[in-house]
Amino acid sequence: MSGGLLIEFILLFSSFAYIGIFLLLILSGCGFPLPEEITLIMAGFLTSQEIVHIAPMFFFCFMGAFISDMVPYFAGYFYGPRILASKYVSMMINQRRMRKISLFFKIYGYQKVFLMRPFLLGIRPFIMLFSGISGIKLKTFLPYQLSGMAFGILFWLLLGRLFASKIEILTAFFYHSKDLIIAVILLAAAVYLLCRFVLHIKIKPRFFIRAVSVIVTALFMALMGYEVYVYRSGIKRLFQKAALRGWELKPGRGSAELTEE
Repeated sequence: MSGGLLIEFILLFSSFAYIGIFLLLILSGCGFPLPEEITLIMAGFLTSQEIVHIAPMFFFCFMGAFISDMVPYFAGYFYGPRILASKYVSMMINQRRMRKISLFFKIYGYQKVFLMRPFLLGIRPFIMLFSGISGIKLKTFLPYQLSGMAFGILFWLLLGRLFASKIEILTAFFYHSKDLIIAVILLAAAVYLLCRFVLHIKIKPRFFIRAVSVIVTALFMALMGYEVYVYRSGIKRLFQKAALRGWELKPGRGSAELTEE
């Protein structure tokens, strides 16, 4: 196995991780039930496993988070009343949550709110939506939003690296439990369909959204465990094949280099 193929293998998995994290961050801003913080922590964890590099991962996270912020902002700016009237949004955001966000802006001002944006767990997309509905100009808050976003991404990425050993245990658990997770998901879907269409039992939308969020998070953790497992086992197989094909590790000039017999 040549070194070029090994590099191609690494780049293949790196590209998948970069694009995957990028898309998940955008989807989070559009209401996908996966917390942004979980995605960023796992991105930091992947950098600690040398599957991806921290500099390009930061770039992809930054662009994904920025787009995920701008989608609800512009949606609120141009279509605010129509969005608030939609059934899906009304399930996720109610008057109490809107009053809470409004109170944040009144007490702290938009500058501090956007600087604290990465730590306002669970209401980040709604803050951007409220900003658009309120008519706050983009140029007014953009410097604070970009600063808070950059700091928050670095914080969560470093947190993922700091607790990499514990996250690795967690991802391994989810990976080895993937069959059980799928079985639980199928059972939950069957119960929901039974209650909804056979027994005609109404399930509160808030409870349903939280259940979906837990399921999606569990699947995401299992996927990350699969990514790490396949990456490591693939690297191991590459070196085993190289050894079988007559490559040997030989020290030379102060470093180890591969030479063919």
